[in-house]
Amino acid sequence: MKILVTGIMGFIGSHFGRLALQGGHEVVGFSRHSDTRNAQRIADYVGDVYFRLVYGDLTGDISGLLEGADAVVHFAARTFVDHSILDPESFVQSNIVGTYKLLEQARRYKPNIYVQVSTDEVYGAILEGSYKEDARLNPTNPYSSTKAAADMLCLSYWNTYKLPIIITRTENNYGPWQHPQKAIPVFVKKALRDEKLPVYGDGKHRRMWLHVEDHCGAILHLLQHGNAGEIYHVAGEEELENVELAKRILDVLGKPHDLISFVPDYNIRPGHDRRYALDVTKLRATGWKPEHTLQDGLEKTIMWYKDNPEWCI
Repeated sequence: MKILVTGIMGFIGSHFGRLALQGGHEVVGFSRHSDTRNAQRIADYVGDVYFRLVYGDLTGDISGLLEGADAVVHFAARTFVDHSILDPESFVQSNIVGTYKLLEQARRYKPNIYVQVSTDEVYGAILEGSYKEDARLNPTNPYSSTKAAADMLCLSYWNTYKLPIIITRTENNYGPWQHPQKAIPVFVKKALRDEKLPVYGDGKHRRMWLHVEDHCGAILHLLQHGNAGEIYHVAGEEELENVELAKRILDVLGKPHDLISFVPDYNIRPGHDRRYALDVTKLRATGWKPEHTLQDGLEKTIMWYKDNPEWCI
């Protein structure tokens, strides 16, 4: 297939581009002009004969972007909750208006499948059990609200125009090349420097974790085996309290647990949900399963950051 991948220089999009090329697909990667750091994520395949990089902004003129594309995988989005609280408008523009403009291009060029990559945060917190795909949306911050709005817009294009939409919702991803402000890179960097690891609140916030390669593999799987008009949860179903995540990182690096420092949460991070959890039965029924256990994937990821300290500067 010829696959248009938006957000190709992002953490997940860059991994997806690599995996798609390895699978024999042609990839057109779309990105805003980005800094040298983000370009490192695709440096190993930017010269591939089956890869083409296009710079632009989804909120600008993207006429012709989808011409010849068999599939679209839409990763591009602003994602930091803290940033969305400080500047909601940029999230509205990027996540809602950008998605609308891409959908309009899809209406014109009619790809065989269009995947909207979304998040578990659109459901809000769940203290027990896990959400199924038909759960009520209850976003609690500007980031998750704009992602929920984009999802609804996509579903409307399926219902109204029969645009072949699939929505995926995932949990916390981890792996190499993640933004250095995210929890795992921060914890590894500080542990290696024998600095305190900042754990918000009481450390009891729980998150499910999925290796980024498993997420990307699931999307490739759904391009072949998913049904248009459906929502699929992409999750590894392994979860940790934030304090336990910090402890595991310290254990792998041979550092003491007294490097953990609890910092006030709610005055710093309003809209910080206590727990997210996704039921992945529907996706598993299509034949997909993750290849990484959390323990194995986490150890490899920690060692990658240890071996590439320049990424966390």
